[in-house]
Amino acid sequence: MFRFFLVLVFFQVFATSAQFSLSGTYDGYVAVSKKGVSSLPFMVSHAKIGAYEINLLELELRFTHNAWSAQFSPALGSYMQNNFALEASHRRYLYESYLQYAQGKNEWAIGTFSSPYTQETPRGVDQISATRSLAAEYVPYYVSGLRWTRSWTSQFKTQLFVTSGWQRLLLSAVRPSFGLLFQYEKKNWKYNWSHFYGDLAPTGKIDPLLVQNRWRFFQEFNIGYAKNNWTLQSCVYGGLQKQTGASQLKFWLQGNLQASYTVNDQLSLNARSEIFYDPSMVVFSTANTPFTSVSSGFMYQLGPVLQVGQEIRYFLSRQIEIPVYYSFLRLKF
Repeated sequence: MFRFFLVLVFFQVFATSAQFSLSGTYDGYVAVSKKGVSSLPFMVSHAKIGAYEINLLELELRFTHNAWSAQFSPALGSYMQNNFALEASHRRYLYESYLQYAQGKNEWAIGTFSSPYTQETPRGVDQISATRSLAAEYVPYYVSGLRWTRSWTSQFKTQLFVTSGWQRLLLSAVRPSFGLLFQYEKKNWKYNWSHFYGDLAPTGKIDPLLVQNRWRFFQEFNIGYAKNNWTLQSCVYGGLQKQTGASQLKFWLQGNLQASYTVNDQLSLNARSEIFYDPSMVVFSTANTPFTSVSSGFMYQLGPVLQVGQEIRYFLSRQIEIPVYYSFLRLKF
């Protein structure tokens, strides 16, 4: 009934004199490695080895009418398959879908949103590096619920989220989760401080002890700097959570640094270094020792929408050494 009500509201608002825009992205790649592996199990995006893969093919349909707007983004690719496989069948191919109302300095929205955590999104064409960092792979890729955005000044704004969980579309029978984002921009600098406080318990009625053990506390801070031909980004975060049967909170940490240099209108160079540490394997099950990667690459613009590029990335821990060579074909229209 609730979905039917949203559909009626949508058609009532946008049926007359609505403005419509269409854009999209395409991210295809092939990766090779001499380690003989067929995939990177610790990655979601750009994880396939030895075969051409479509990471994300997405269309962005946006409608606006006075104070109302709606975003509807169907998508295909390995990113969608790996993240949305357990969601309801009619929602497995929706990257984003929300209805928003703006008034003054406030915006209220309901639906599914791309993640507010880290500065990276699954849209590879908008990122410094062609592949996603470990930081972005271990936060929610999307959240579902309510969002309130407030622009306090021209430089400072906040977003408050009331959602169904860490990464869950359907509402559950447990308490809701809360997210909060502070964003400040000044001259060449951009700062984001995000929070998550919520229940990771599965849908439905469960044992109260399990609910307590699955309560997660998470904070993330990222900073960006852009001047002339240089763009720099850095992200750090930490999480706390009880595991089933444990009496103490377990932690995990991450930090990375990325840089991009624009040589000319067609060519840009990029590099990244990062470290991920999860000694209790709360979210990262590959290694309980520090896990790192370093990468460098380039992206070349062919015409107004087509991009080609390459990236060398080396994953390293006490147990793992995996060099990977990527080639990319990307579109943004």
